[in-house]
Formats: sequence, structure tokens, C-alpha cells
Amino acid sequence: MKVRFWGVRGSIPSPGPETVRYGGDTTCIEMRVGTETIIFDAGSGIRPLGLKLLGEAQGAPIKAHLFITHTHWDHIQGFPFFVPAFIPNNHIMIYGADHETMTLPELFSGQMEKGYFPIPIAAMEAELEFIPISEETLRIGDIEISSMFVNHPSMAFAYRVDCNGRSFVFGGDHEPYNNMLSYSKIAYQVDGKQLDIEENGKEKFSKKLDEKLASFCQDADLLVFDTAYTLDLYQQREGWGHSYPEYAVHIAKMAGIKRLALTHHDPTDTDEKVDAKVENTRQFIKASNLSIECFAAQVALEVSIE
Repeated sequence: MKVRFWGVRGSIPSPGPETVRYGGDTTCIEMRVGTETIIFDAGSGIRPLGLKLLGEAQGAPIKAHLFITHTHWDHIQGFPFFVPAFIPNNHIMIYGADHETMTLPELFSGQMEKGYFPIPIAAMEAELEFIPISEETLRIGDIEISSMFVNHPSMAFAYRVDCNGRSFVFGGDHEPYNNMLSYSKIAYQVDGKQLDIEENGKEKFSKKLDEKLASFCQDADLLVFDTAYTLDLYQQREGWGHSYPEYAVHIAKMAGIKRLALTHHDPTDTDEKVDAKVENTRQFIKASNLSIECFAAQVALEVSIE
């Protein structure tokens, strides 16, 4: 397993001299498992990834599995610029959730309608295969890819990849369970039972769902987690659907995680602010007597899981 970050920013691309080290592109992660190409999210980082895939293919057909955590713009805005999707004989399988009023293909084609984009999705000549999913486990050869709804104002997934005893989790966009934000009731089911924050009380509700999330992440070799905010900023933006490092460490501790990558950097986070967030998180881990390697996701950073 090899993981490469192509976009690590949240909300909106944030290029410039103050973000040049960690990168300004929005969420996109490439994963290679054997001969399979797996992509998580189609933020602006998918554009340079597409060019790299074309260079590697040298004219041969490209097959890729694109798993969408959710369809907020910062997670799909790069897809209209994903060049492999315009080339015949390429095959792009796109996995994600249908919404109550729109299907996954409609959600993708919507951002390419006349009022928003010069050409329609029909101009893409590759085979685009849309595969709606819920909480489930899919198999791609020897690879298992599992999905879990998380707490974000959308139909938002976390994804887990397991293959040959190695595992990787991308937590997607997620906020601690202080509010019920997901559009999916399944997000608040534990062992088939529906939980309600009013009936259970916030503390019990949060504890049970944290345990569900930790179980999903259990013993993963690498956990990539949304830490868009500091704790102070989160308290000002509660309900916006994002998390902070102390909560990420809490889940990592429960799940027995040894490597934690902080991602979804806020557009206002300069390289220096990200550095400070990482250092503060490492100090928090040390003070908590934990042994967790912590680093920030960074464009062009490649991590091997062996």
C-alpha cells in the first residue's frame, strides 16, 4: 500500500506563498494497492493527479476507483478538470452516496451544468460508472474497502482499506458527536439500533458513536483525520462539520492507532499555523502518555504502509 496526498486543504483552494509547503489544493488522496489505483475525493488536487496518471499510462487505458466521501464542492470541484475522464477507453468507477433528492450522477453532473461550467459531463468520453453505496464493504480483487457514515452536514463517509494484513482509514469530514449533522439516519445507528441525542443525552450519545467510529478505525496502520480547527476555533464553529486535533487523538487512542495524519487544513492556516498545530498535537500526545506518530498531510507526501 502506498498513499500519496494530492490535496489536503478544506473549503476552498488556498494557493500562495504562505501555503506553499503543505499545499493549497483541496482534498484528494491517491492510493496504490498492487495494480489497483484508488482515489479518495475529487477536490482540486485531482487535476495534477490526472496528469500524472496520463504520463504513467503512455496511451494505455486508465482504470481508477474514485471513492467520494461527500459531494461538497471542495471534494468534487476538481473532477471537471480530471483529464482521464475525457479520454475514450478509460474507465472511472465513482462510488458515493445518493442524496434524498439527487442521485450520485446528478450531483456530479450538476456542477457542470451551463450556469456553472462551459461543457457538460456528457463531454467526458471515458466510461464513467457511478456506483451508489451505503455503509458496506466492497471487494476489489484482494482489497476490502469499507464505508461508514460520519457526522457532517451531508451524506458523508469515512473509508477503510484492508489488504494482506495492512489497513488505512480516511476519516473524511467529521465533527465530534455533539450535534446530529448527517443527512443519513444510519450515521447514528449502533448495532442496528437508532440513537437519538435527546433521548440518550449528549454524553452517552457521543460515547457510543465514538466507540463505533473507533471500532471502524481499529488498529489501522494509518489514520488520516479531519483537524480543520484548533479547539478554540471549533468552539466558535460548532455545527460546521469539522474536528480538532485533541478529538482526533481521542479516537486514535481508542482505536489503537500508531500513525495519525492531520488533514483538511483550514484556508486561513499558513504553513506556520499547520506547523504549530502539529507541534501542539505532539505535545498533547506526549502529555497523554501515548505513543502515536503525528504529522500533517502535505501535498506530494507519500506514505508507505508495509
